[in-house]
Amino acid sequence: MSPPLRINAGRLNDTLQETCTQWGALAAPSTGMCRLTLSPEDQETRDWLVSECKALGCEVQIDQMGNIFAIRPGTAKDKKPIGMGSHMDTQPAGGRYDGILGVQAALEVLRVLNENNISTHCPIALIDWTNEEGARFPGAMMASGVWSTKSSTSLEGCWDTQDKEGMRMQHALQEIGYLGSTPCDYRENGLEAHFELHIEQGPLLERASKSVGVVTSVQGMKWFNIRVTGIEGHSGTTPMPDRSDAMVTASRLITAVRDTALKTELGVATVGVVNSDTSSQATIPAGVDFIIDIRCSTDDMVESLATAIFDAFKPIIAEEANGTAYEITRSWGLPESKFHKHCIETVRASALEEVGEDQVMDMLSRAGHDSAWTSRVCPTSMIFVPSKDGISHNPHEYTSPEHCALGAQILLNAVLRYDEQVKTGAY
Repeated sequence: MSPPLRINAGRLNDTLQETCTQWGALAAPSTGMCRLTLSPEDQETRDWLVSECKALGCEVQIDQMGNIFAIRPGTAKDKKPIGMGSHMDTQPAGGRYDGILGVQAALEVLRVLNENNISTHCPIALIDWTNEEGARFPGAMMASGVWSTKSSTSLEGCWDTQDKEGMRMQHALQEIGYLGSTPCDYRENGLEAHFELHIEQGPLLERASKSVGVVTSVQGMKWFNIRVTGIEGHSGTTPMPDRSDAMVTASRLITAVRDTALKTELGVATVGVVNSDTSSQATIPAGVDFIIDIRCSTDDMVESLATAIFDAFKPIIAEEANGTAYEITRSWGLPESKFHKHCIETVRASALEEVGEDQVMDMLSRAGHDSAWTSRVCPTSMIFVPSKDGISHNPHEYTSPEHCALGAQILLNAVLRYDEQVKTGAY
């Protein structure tokens, strides 16, 4: 019996660090990243990734949303690829591991398969999903949502989305050469299964002294745009009792978001974006926009928390009694996603090959991932490895080389195990 395949931990870490340093690194001494989707830095990283995958004999397909599918052939001619997907775009001040680790680990898996002349039954695909973060073009997990056909935003709607400079996403894809011809539709470019390695982005594994999270689901989430209106006025000449100040009312509504989430204990609610129409120190704002991000374990809990928050808004407007008002528009949502039992079992068994049962923990994901959309159309699960101090979306984001390597090894084990089960007809 041949020895089990092992990933090259040193190569994985070197590749991750070198590519992050080269494309999108924030100024030293920070180890943070700014690699916004479809930016020049993203293009350079994509070009490098495509070149590496082609050198390994992969067929590279670019779809209509710029998703990269690098497919290593299998022996079966009637099977779709087993996907290893994540993303390489970051927040404006993010870290080196969120998403990036999953793609780099998938590349390492392909390298190991080639070095050892392994023939798999199913094709094996590395996938780089476009605009997972939604930091440049609003709408997180955008391209995987289109691919799944389950997102409320169509391909054309995504193409029409604009960044802060007014550039349409379709133009941005064209500008960097990643507006592909492959349909962004699982029915025409499908997968047997989808596995994703990701850092946890939270503190639970570290606090429990665990090394691996077997992810069973992704919590539900919705975003709401709130538009607060008042009356513009001069900051020096308008008497305080006469003011209809949209900023003051907005601040009270934002506080109610936090207070309601604390009181109900249904989930979490965040306001991370606030914009004033005037943004002038000498002007009373007549209009303020902010976005509420609500996340709970189930869709029903998301609805309940949203209802409770908006109920809390009504007495605030009544108390202000100054003509300020608000409008609510739902802007984005991701339903609760339950992963497939076969993929969960495969990840758990693969983790137990590497570490003891006391190091493995079943968990749901409190952050959104591309796997949430793939789970709606093909068997899916995820592997979590610890995040130091639970920090993510931050330059201080860090996962140790040892945990990165462990996650990549489990990804390799899971893909090979799932492939064998498909070959034998068990899955």
